[in-house]
Amino acid sequence: DIANTIYHAAVTTVLVVGYAMIGRKLARLDVGDPAKPDLSEGLKLTVVVTLATVTKDWLVKSKIIPEDIVKTT
Repeated sequence: DIANTIYHAAVTTVLVVGYAMIGRKLARLDVGDPAKPDLSEGLKLTVVVTLATVTKDWLVKSKIIPEDIVKTT
């Protein structure tokens, strides 16, 4: 379970960082400082995390990445 948790966290983190970098380069989207949130920055961060989650689900359904790296029964 720990290995799968680390795997899911790593995949989500990579996708979030990737989308944040793409957003910053293409759309001047700055997710801001999480330590000092305001509503607009919170919404931007929500969009980035949602995109990452949807992408991760699509990658799993397309069998590009495995659902879990350690199979449990």
